[in-house]
Amino acid sequence: MDIFFVHGLGGDSIGTWQRDEDTFWPRWLAEQFLNCRVYVLSYDSNKLAGFLSGEGASIHDLALAMLDQIVSREESAPHVLFVAHSLGGLIVKQVLRRCADSANIDYNAIGRSVAGVAFLGTPHQGSQFSMSLDVLLRQFKSKQSKQLAYSDDGLIDLNDHFRTWISRQSAVVRSFYETEKTYGFQIVDKVSANPGIVGSDPVAVQSNHIDICKPASKTAPVYASMCAMIRGILKKVAPEPSASGSEGCGSTGDAIDTKADGVTAAPTTSVAAEVLADYEYYTTEADHDRRDLSQKLTDSGRAYAVSAAKRKKERFNMALQRHIAQPSAVTRYTQLLADVESRFSRHVARVIAEDGSAAEVDQAVQDQVIAPCAANHSSGENEITAGLVDGALYYLAGNCHLAWDNG
Repeated sequence: MDIFFVHGLGGDSIGTWQRDEDTFWPRWLAEQFLNCRVYVLSYDSNKLAGFLSGEGASIHDLALAMLDQIVSREESAPHVLFVAHSLGGLIVKQVLRRCADSANIDYNAIGRSVAGVAFLGTPHQGSQFSMSLDVLLRQFKSKQSKQLAYSDDGLIDLNDHFRTWISRQSAVVRSFYETEKTYGFQIVDKVSANPGIVGSDPVAVQSNHIDICKPASKTAPVYASMCAMIRGILKKVAPEPSASGSEGCGSTGDAIDTKADGVTAAPTTSVAAEVLADYEYYTTEADHDRRDLSQKLTDSGRAYAVSAAKRKKERFNMALQRHIAQPSAVTRYTQLLADVESRFSRHVARVIAEDGSAAEVDQAVQDQVIAPCAANHSSGENEITAGLVDGALYYLAGNCHLAWDNG
């Protein structure tokens, strides 16, 4: 599946989605879902502001420009999910309208491929609709915006079209609204955030309008909810293989530095069911000890190793990504991860529990994990290096499956 992020007024393709450089969550999704590609789209939001205040470029033109970006990508996945912040959701709805109404077969194909739309603080309708738009425009433009009667009528009509389209498409819709004020107003409340889709009640987020699209961590409610939405869509469009292996799986995308998040449809159907179960377990963050890799190393007196550990973990991620479409490689890498965790838990964890020194722990890692795993998992065709085993260890630590202390 291809996932497209669309920013709102005054936003951009990067800053809209992050609180700082370490919280860019489109990359988090790319890392968690192996069979998804993530794109961040950009457009001139001045033109959207002009349209909403009754002047300037047509929203049809903005939608067409965005469609051109989407159609122009080198390779397309069979399914699409849109994630939109604020008034970017209006652009997405117009994109879908153009897809439905156009005689361009490429646009039609995009429309048919849409499996879901997520709105983060998008005003759709209700008594707060005009006020929401007015506040957004007032902060975006230096002068007071015009009355929004035209925009109100036109955009409510756009939402009516969207509701009709959703009923035919059977796509998943999820909407979020903020509970805190921005510029002294709650810009999008529960009423205006509701697109009027049956079974899709808006979800409250304890945030303001600007930060609703900037989850601070992978445990933030918005991020967790979006992951659940993606998992649900993938299970629907790329079901898990049956026992006979007759059901197909979704195609594997070029996700960035990927790791899976319970998406067992990523490997092909010839992978054994028990291997798929292990694959899902090891490539998903465990529920316990949710410290990240850097924190675990620092807490165990290994802060000096953080940079190298991240680099090795990243290399393992990339190796896993490159081979994810090969059933034999999926099996091989899963077995390696299982062996690393098992040996670490049996041998190294005991040294840690007995308050062994850092040197004793490192020696146990080398003798009981790295050396035997490299030897046992290498073959004439596929050599497993000590560096790859080291990367697998850091990968597991990053996914909360092991640590170098009793924390």
